Amino acid sequence: MTHQVVNDLLNGVKSNPSASQLRGLARAFDSPVAFLLPGYNGLTSLSVYEEHQDAREALRLIHDLGEAGAAELLEAARAIRLRHGRTDLSVPEIPEPMPLPAEPRRPGRRRRVSFTEAAERAISDLEGT
Repeated sequence: MTHQVVNDLLNGVKSNPSASQLRGLARAFDSPVAFLLPGYNGLTSLSVYEEHQDAREALRLIHDLGEAGAAELLEAARAIRLRHGRTDLSVPEIPEPMPLPAEPRRPGRRRRVSFTEAAERAISDLEGT
């Protein structure tokens, strides 16, 4: 996906992205594709649905049970959280972002350093340590 396509989508020039463009954006933002669609803002729920086959099966099993089935599933889920020591029953719709992993050192030019650090490095390089 090009920067121009993303820019057109942001500025409203394009309003109907293709499925492949949605998949590309979702991959870039590390989110489920459904999160990019209007009306689907429960990223936590969508992530669970996308990542766990058992969650999808649980929802399929209560599909024809209506509100009563959904209420029982919700009650069971709350009981499971309590059994696992999670007393807070309010889970945010959008989870806290995971910390970024440290980037590995890249060969090549060193980062810009202060004059003092540069002097220390020069001494270290000259002494071979």
